[in-house]
Amino acid sequence: MSKIVVGLLECRCRVWGSTSLKDKRRAVKSGLSRVRGRLGLSAAEVGEQDDRQWAQVAVTAVSNTRVLVEKELKAALHLLEEVEGLEIIDAEITYL
Repeated sequence: MSKIVVGLLECRCRVWGSTSLKDKRRAVKSGLSRVRGRLGLSAAEVGEQDDRQWAQVAVTAVSNTRVLVEKELKAALHLLEEVEGLEIIDAEITYL
């Protein structure tokens, strides 16, 4: 049986300039869409959905090597960092 490595990137983000939940969702959805579209990873907003300035997002990657999982999750973090108005306050990668 092949080795399976599952990686989880958890980010806590601040949404600058957000005056409503609609503004926040626009920034968060932009980041999640980039991660899904460019890297083909699973990504979702997983916390602080009712706060207009804070968001928690999670991204997962699966592969047979830890190096590849880490590379993809770091690429996802980089994409999230590029979203205008979205500041990554804290990010952590864990392996399951």
